[in-house]
Amino acid sequence: MPHAEPHKAEQPAALVPAQGVDTEDVSRIDTAALWQAICRISGDYIAVVDRTGTIRFCNRVDDGWSPEQVMGRSMLDFTLPESTEQLYRVIEDVFATGREQTTETTVRRPDGSLNYFLLRLGPVLVDGRTAAILVCCENILPLKTSEKSLQHERNMLRRLLKIQERERQLVSYEIHDGLAQYLAGAMMQLEACEHGLGGSSKNRELGEGLRLLRAAADEARRLIGGLRPPALDELGIIDAVETLVADARTEVARVEFTHHLPAPRLPPDVETTIFRIVQESLSNVRRHAHAATASVRLEQHGDNAVRIVVQDDGVGFDSAAVADDRFGIEGIRQRAWLLGGEPVVASSPGRGTTVTVTLPLEPKDPISALG
Repeated sequence: MPHAEPHKAEQPAALVPAQGVDTEDVSRIDTAALWQAICRISGDYIAVVDRTGTIRFCNRVDDGWSPEQVMGRSMLDFTLPESTEQLYRVIEDVFATGREQTTETTVRRPDGSLNYFLLRLGPVLVDGRTAAILVCCENILPLKTSEKSLQHERNMLRRLLKIQERERQLVSYEIHDGLAQYLAGAMMQLEACEHGLGGSSKNRELGEGLRLLRAAADEARRLIGGLRPPALDELGIIDAVETLVADARTEVARVEFTHHLPAPRLPPDVETTIFRIVQESLSNVRRHAHAATASVRLEQHGDNAVRIVVQDDGVGFDSAAVADDRFGIEGIRQRAWLLGGEPVVASSPGRGTTVTVTLPLEPKDPISALG
C-alpha cells in the first residue's frame, strides 16, 4: 500500500504498565512516542481512513508512490476495479457494525505492475462510535508468487500424469490387439494340431510349446492389467478394481471388495485416480504387508465425493522411518492432492495399514483453496 514519515493521528489510550513490574521508566513513555515507535517498526503498512475511505494517516509508502500521491486520497483509488467494490463494502460494514474485518485487495503500482495485500480493518472509537478505521496492510505478493509457482508445478505434474496414462493406454491396446492376438492364434493352431494327432504322450514337445504359449498369454494379460486394463475405459471403475482385487487374491488369502457409488461411471480423471490409488495400495499389501486379509471399499461420501478405503491386517510400518526411495505412499498422496482430495495413511508396526482417500467428484485445484 501506499512511505512517509508518520503523520499525526489519534493517539492510543494511556499506557498502563503490567502489575508487579518496575514501572518507573515505562510509565514515563509518552503515548505519542509509543504510537510513533509502533508505526516505525511495524512490518505492516498502517493507515487511518475516514468514512469515505480517504487516507488521513499512513506510516509509510512504497511501490514508487510519494506521500503527496497518497495522503488525502481514497484507498479505493489504488485498487483494481474487481477489488474496489469488495473493499468499499468492508469499509462500510466496519463503520456500520464496529466489527473487525479482513479482506484481500490488488493494487496497481505506478509502473503498471500489480501488488497484493491482506487488509485487517478495525474501528477507531471516539465516545463509543466509530470515527475512523485503522487498516493494517500486509504485503502478500511473495505468497501469491509462491502459490502461482506451486500451481504451475501442479499443472505440469497433472499434464505429465495424463500423458503417462495415455501412453499406458496405447501400449496396453498394442499388446491387447497385437501380441495377445498373435499368441491366441498360435495357441489355436497348436491345439488343432494336437487334436489332430490324438493328443498322445508322444506329443510332449507340442504340449510344452502350448504350455509356454499359455503362460505368455497370461503374462500379456497381466501386463495389460498393470498398464491400463481395457475395462477401465470400456466398463468403468468397478470392473477395473475387480481385476486388481482378483490379482491380489493370488498372493493374499482373502481380499474383499465392496462398493456403493453414486453412478455407474464417474468423471474420467476421478476413475483413473481411484484405479491408481487402489493399484498402488494393493501392490504395497502384496509386496510388504505379509497380510492374511485385505479389503477395498469404494463408497459415496456426502453429496459430491467418493471415498476409497484400502485396509490390511499386515505387519504395518512406522511412517517416520519410511525409506526415501519408497515412493508408493507419496504417489498416493500426490494423486489425491492433484484432484483436491484428502489422503490419510494410518499405520503402525504390527497393526496393519489403512489408506483412506476422499476425492471430490468435481475435481478442483487444491491451490485455489488457498486464495
